[in-house]
Amino acid sequence: MMILLTRFRAVLLFYRSIAPFMLGISGLILAAVLLPAIYEGRAKGIVPALLLAKLATAPVMWLLSERLRPDQYWFYFNLNISRRQLWSGVVALDGLLFLGSAWLMRAALS
Repeated sequence: MMILLTRFRAVLLFYRSIAPFMLGISGLILAAVLLPAIYEGRAKGIVPALLLAKLATAPVMWLLSERLRPDQYWFYFNLNISRRQLWSGVVALDGLLFLGSAWLMRAALS
C-alpha cells in the first residue's frame, strides 16, 4: 500500500512540474473546439473525440519535457519509478481532468 501511495504522490509531483503546458493545451482545445460546438448545438458526441485529440498531444509533451529538462528524472529513479510509469500516471490524471472539465463546461453552457 505504501508503494502505491508513494507512486501516486510522485505522479502528482511530476504533474505539477508539467501542468502549465498540459493544462494550457487542454484550455486551448476546450476553448477553440468545444465552446463553439456548444454554441452551435453540435456538442453531443464530441467529448470522446476531443479526449482522443488531447491524448494525441501527450507524446509531444513528453518530447518537449525531455528536451527542456533532460535531468528531471533522477529523483523518480531513486524512488524506483520509471519514466513510463510517471507518464502513464500523468496521462491518466490529465485525461480525467480534461474529461471532467469538458463535461462540466458542456453541462454549464448547454
